[in-house]
Amino acid sequence: MHEVSLNQVITDYLTGQEITLTTYEDIRQALARILVEEKGYPVSAIESKYCLDLDLGNESYQVILDFVIYYNQKPLIVLGFCPGAVSTYITQYVSLCRVFPQGPVPYTLVTDSKDAALIRTRDKKDLCRGFRCIPAWEDLESLSEDDVYYTLPEERLEKEKRVVYAMFALSDGCCTAKCPKPTD
Repeated sequence: MHEVSLNQVITDYLTGQEITLTTYEDIRQALARILVEEKGYPVSAIESKYCLDLDLGNESYQVILDFVIYYNQKPLIVLGFCPGAVSTYITQYVSLCRVFPQGPVPYTLVTDSKDAALIRTRDKKDLCRGFRCIPAWEDLESLSEDDVYYTLPEERLEKEKRVVYAMFALSDGCCTAKCPKPTD
């Protein structure tokens, strides 16, 4: 199911800006509240609707990421909402984390709002399952100390980009024109 506009405007929890309400935006807003109010994340550490541009040779593709979580000014976790079984979205989010512009993002957290999976992107290791897997802010220090930052060889990077393109093109829940990033 594609994300569609509900032709209403709401105030974004993280930015305070008016944004279009969509079929998935209420879930994103709830996730943002959980990160800040229950898990202790500073609002400044969460970037919502991050636009990831992929260069695929003669083509380009854009993926809108629900949340990128920064720790010590480095992206540490990509949190993605998936409108379906969490397990079916892990590969595309791991690949997406591997092609991040500043270097691979060490972790991905995929949730359907009922279940969640915390995955280490280096080896695609499933670290935790269930909604309790969303780490608290104070737990991010130990996650970031595990030598989690690495680089990929260029040939591997190109393969991962193709995986991202193929899987997000098939399952993309957010049409860029319908859910643009809030302006600053």
